[in-house]
Amino acid sequence: MRQWVRVTLMGAFASALLGLLPYAIAPANAQNEINLNSSTVQVVHNVPANTDVLNMSLNVTSAGDSGDCEGGADDLLETGVHVSVSSFSCAFRAVFCPSIICPAFDFDAQVDYVEHDIGSASYGTSFGPNKAGSVSSKIVALATPFLTCGTWSINLQGTGQDLSGITGTPVSLYLNDFDSDGDNDVSPACFDVTAIVGNGIVKPHHGVRKTRHK
Repeated sequence: MRQWVRVTLMGAFASALLGLLPYAIAPANAQNEINLNSSTVQVVHNVPANTDVLNMSLNVTSAGDSGDCEGGADDLLETGVHVSVSSFSCAFRAVFCPSIICPAFDFDAQVDYVEHDIGSASYGTSFGPNKAGSVSSKIVALATPFLTCGTWSINLQGTGQDLSGITGTPVSLYLNDFDSDGDNDVSPACFDVTAIVGNGIVKPHHGVRKTRHK
């Protein structure tokens, strides 16, 4: 009897959580500043461990803080961008994080850019260590849509990563900028996106070449 009651209560608790999931991410998404217009995410698993590769191509727009642009504080080329990827959905992490059972991100990096200007065009480049590997990225400023603070294309590659936890699609992608004080602006924007997940090409081993004797 006691076991039956425990099972019933657990089932009710799980049902309640599932019912709350659609509402869990609404407040966070309502206050973030970054909108994701398009994305291509590729995860390549390699052998040995810690040699996985993450490739990303993103197009993002910043709406600023409550629609108010603050110059360089809302320019991703100036502030950089914090990029995180998780195998768990935005809704799952919204319910269970922060807590002791909150899973770590499969990929997490703060990308700061060195700005380059060519005429009226601006772009930024970045390269730095990340875990056992490195992260390289390029950001290009695009035409600014009306009533926004800017739109950018971002290409990013993370090498030497441990992405073994990402085994399928979708994945959740977190994006955040930094304000003039170097702090995260409000909460990060989270998006469930399609990911291309596969194994790297293993070169065949040809063995020892035999020497031909005449």
